[in-house]
Amino acid sequence: MRVKSLGVATAIGIAIGTLILFASVAYATWDWSGTSINSGYAVTTDWHGELVPIGEEVTAWAGTTNVSIVEVKFRWLRPDGTEAWIDVETKYTEESWEDLYVREFNATRTPDEEGDWGVQAVFYGPDDGGHGKGPIPDQPEKVAIRARSFFVIPEVAIGTVAVIVAMFGALGLFALKRKHVSIKEHLRT
Repeated sequence: MRVKSLGVATAIGIAIGTLILFASVAYATWDWSGTSINSGYAVTTDWHGELVPIGEEVTAWAGTTNVSIVEVKFRWLRPDGTEAWIDVETKYTEESWEDLYVREFNATRTPDEEGDWGVQAVFYGPDDGGHGKGPIPDQPEKVAIRARSFFVIPEVAIGTVAVIVAMFGALGLFALKRKHVSIKEHLRT
């Protein structure tokens, strides 16, 4: 009887593991809802609409329905507006999303200071008459630029306050218990 239940438990574990593996593979494409992808170009982050704890990785995703785009440069902008990094991405995946053929590029960085960060995706393709100068001097003819921002917060802002309160609370309980013990000892004598 015990062998059968062990076999059943193992089979269930393998089935659940397989489902989790294939579910993650099936959801490999980025969800472009809430972006400007219908205009042909979009950028978003995996932290969009959420506060980013300092030290956490942020992945920016650039998507385009323009199949002539062959390169995206991600400009990571610090809260003071200065450029932190430029990531040049020529590797992409091609996915289908809501009847659109989307070419996806991504880059990942770890913001190192608090504040309102920005990421720009500058899309480049073959020169088809020029679309104006881009923000990156070595490649002035861009096709499109899209931007997104995210807010970086201290790692444990509320946690620090909670730790301090807990520390003083424990100290207070210790002092009360010690006082209570000393009163009992005093009454015994």
